[in-house]
Amino acid sequence: MSGDTSDSSSYFDGREPDELIRALVQKRPGTDGKRTLGLHFIDLESNNKVFIKAMPPDAPSSSTAVFCGNHVYVIGGIRKNDATPFGYDDVNDVFQLDLKDLERGWRKTTSMLFPRSFPHVLAAEGKIYVYDISGDIWEPVSPPPEAIDIRVVCVPVLDSSRSRILVHCDAGDTLYAYYYDRKSWVCLEQKFCYWFDSAAIVDDVLYTFIYKCSLEAYNLPDKKHLPVKWSSEFPVAPPLGSALYRLGNGKPILGWVNHLHRGFECIRFNIWCNEQGGIHAAAEHQSAITVPYPEDISSIWFF
Repeated sequence: MSGDTSDSSSYFDGREPDELIRALVQKRPGTDGKRTLGLHFIDLESNNKVFIKAMPPDAPSSSTAVFCGNHVYVIGGIRKNDATPFGYDDVNDVFQLDLKDLERGWRKTTSMLFPRSFPHVLAAEGKIYVYDISGDIWEPVSPPPEAIDIRVVCVPVLDSSRSRILVHCDAGDTLYAYYYDRKSWVCLEQKFCYWFDSAAIVDDVLYTFIYKCSLEAYNLPDKKHLPVKWSSEFPVAPPLGSALYRLGNGKPILGWVNHLHRGFECIRFNIWCNEQGGIHAAAEHQSAITVPYPEDISSIWFF
């Protein structure tokens, strides 16, 4: 496991960042009593190497990270404010790290229009939702339909081939699409399975993971649910909070944090259409791949 990599700008020369598992981590309080944030890249193809980059000391907690182009952005968060009812304020800070120029380090960039903590964030065509990197400006998205309760939406999923973002509202089980090229909302399904933070698109099929290894498949062009069959018993029982990821090579994995053994664990699997028009799934290995984490890490958020 590597340490701080402020002198390792060449690390990404041979690897694409979207082939790695990315995590924002919070370390336990140091001698000064403060908690600090760090950025980790988990390379499952290279001896499970963990690549680490420290965050700036003034980066807020409860923020969200997103990868866009050659940059990582850390957005929003909270700061302590004893004068407020809850003891903290949301912030609109935005920090940027250039993966091709790590020696430059993190820099603070244009703040959001509104303060947010743990904001849902996606990058598409050079924009973070509606953040235009080239113009360095923020602008609000088109208001969502009244049927979408933004307080109970699942983590959105990017459907780049159709220039849209899929948003599931848990309150009404509805599936909406936000078309960012024409800034409009469309309802795709009135009843759709809950996915929380576990969904990915592979070959025009939206896969959602339900607790206890129930994999749901939805054909996006045909708007049709597909039956899923596993070729063998899943090698482990993924815990509540497991998340489905699609790596840059198109291969899906199911990952989770093992708090007892302090590590990231995952299962890689293959999926393909069978002759009956359904989906066939098979795990690649008989046990979970484990990537240990340092003892000083208290919280992990994947993005």
